[in-house]
Amino acid sequence: MFEGFTIQPDFSGILICTDFDGTLYDHGIAPSNAEAIRYFIDRGGMFTLASGRDGRVLNGGNLPFVPNAPAACMNGGMIYDFQLDEILIRNPMADNWPELLDDLIAGTPLRRADIVSEGLRIGFDTDDPEDYARARAQIDTPVFKLVAYKAEPSDDLVPEAARRICEGRANVLSNSRNCFELTAPGIDKAWGVKKVRELTGASMLITVGDCNGDLSMFSVSEDSYAVGNAIPSLKAAAGHVTEADVTAGAFPEIIRSVASLYGGAR
Repeated sequence: MFEGFTIQPDFSGILICTDFDGTLYDHGIAPSNAEAIRYFIDRGGMFTLASGRDGRVLNGGNLPFVPNAPAACMNGGMIYDFQLDEILIRNPMADNWPELLDDLIAGTPLRRADIVSEGLRIGFDTDDPEDYARARAQIDTPVFKLVAYKAEPSDDLVPEAARRICEGRANVLSNSRNCFELTAPGIDKAWGVKKVRELTGASMLITVGDCNGDLSMFSVSEDSYAVGNAIPSLKAAAGHVTEADVTAGAFPEIIRSVASLYGGAR
């Protein structure tokens, strides 16, 4: 995979933060991706995730490698250390999140919503008040994000009505035609990867993604890669676009590029 280098790379000081779903993972992680990531880590690089997921769900042997830098999980709502299996930083939503969710349900055509708290994700039918009450009654820990599923999929990833409702009350992003996600104001992947960089002392931050929710972290990194299946706007914002998509495994291409550009490989 990495034959042809007369001088092997040194990735010391380089931090790669990648989105998970649609970038690294699609019904599994391509073996070539895992091999490339281990190669990067073995040669001094720091590798981790910047994901909407809870890192604890992915830990415990569910990944074919162990991220060796803290991860920006819950879209920045949680900084989680895979190696320590410990949450380092929590950025939950304000306690008045139910009022925001009420307004969102009333003002935006939805079919379902998920409430994501620490260790619990509860979904409910937004047209069913009893189901909503059932979901809220189960939440007894801080809420890190809300996921709103649109009544119909659309290319308008975050409806304008939702943006207006969330203004000043929550950060809103979308990685899908089907849904959008809310976190605390000012908390997004950009906040998350900057904090990870601060914690690791990395001299260079490189980000990888595929969709709208990754734009913020692209804006705060020295370099960025959009995988082949990324949306056009992310490709336009990226420093590089891979030929391979998520299913083919784009990380051998990314790690080879990083080795040549920043790792001293020849």
